[in-house]
Amino acid sequence: MSILDEITVEDFKNLFTRDFPYLPVYVAGQAYFEGDVVYYEPNFFTSLIDANTTSPENTDNWELYNDSVNNYIQDSDIERAFTEAKVNFNPTLFIDDETTKMVFCYLAAHYLVIDLNNANNPLGLGIMGYTRSKTVGSVSESYDIPEWLLKNPMLSSFAATGYGRKYLSLIQPYLVGNIILSRGRTTYG
Repeated sequence: MSILDEITVEDFKNLFTRDFPYLPVYVAGQAYFEGDVVYYEPNFFTSLIDANTTSPENTDNWELYNDSVNNYIQDSDIERAFTEAKVNFNPTLFIDDETTKMVFCYLAAHYLVIDLNNANNPLGLGIMGYTRSKTVGSVSESYDIPEWLLKNPMLSSFAATGYGRKYLSLIQPYLVGNIILSRGRTTYG
């Protein structure tokens, strides 16, 4: 079994605890507080009391809440990003499993953001790219992408998201000087 097959959605969520709005699935036995929103299939509910440990089926402590699963990152979104990331990931570059998992999750986060942007703009009417300069009133900001990255057709696409740029910073040391020699000779002569 490959190390990539051992990486779980929970590994991803643990690394990016504050980065994405995950679907707030109800957990039996967990205490919820007034105003907490949970997803209890097929609806969302909000807690009416503090220290609520009852099921959302209890209408004295919970009420229906108007929301949509499309407003949240679901496990299936992360799993799809894993599948996409596996296409462009070489786990043999890294020295240990923990490093491999972390770097892989950054690449998966990059693909997740791309997928979310594509879902929000299904016709592709906008371009997701590099911000060179932006001005709003008297405030301006600009970014510069390193030349080694811009000139590399394989790696430059990862600069489109913050997670892709972090992924590149993590793999850059492994991209230089990795050469494997294999002695051999031809069967002729």
